Amino acid sequence: MNGTNVIGGASLGNPGPSWHIIATGDFNGDGYSDILWQDTSGEVAIWEMNGTSVIGGGRLGNPGPSWHAIGTGDYYGHGYSDILFQNVSGEVYIWEMNGTSVIGGASLGNPGPSWHPIVK
Repeated sequence: MNGTNVIGGASLGNPGPSWHIIATGDFNGDGYSDILWQDTSGEVAIWEMNGTSVIGGGRLGNPGPSWHAIGTGDYYGHGYSDILFQNVSGEVYIWEMNGTSVIGGASLGNPGPSWHPIVK
């Protein structure tokens, strides 16, 4: 956008009503924001973007419906966005990412179900 004028845009497609956009991040390190999706079953996917074009991506796996992707960030300082999850029990977990590959991860502990990270 430029002020109140839309400069460009495009429809990217429709993954279906069970898929929800969770966050954006640069998962493949190309300098462009990519889109993180999660299905109601728990399945997680990424659309790698270049402007309004989907240039790649894929499904990452399914941690189960009790795990919710809640944000992204470069938590490992390796130049790629990682995924922050929280279980309904309260446990917090990070998937370390390189593109659409989960290359590691760790539990950060469990502060309890009434605690939720603030993700910006």
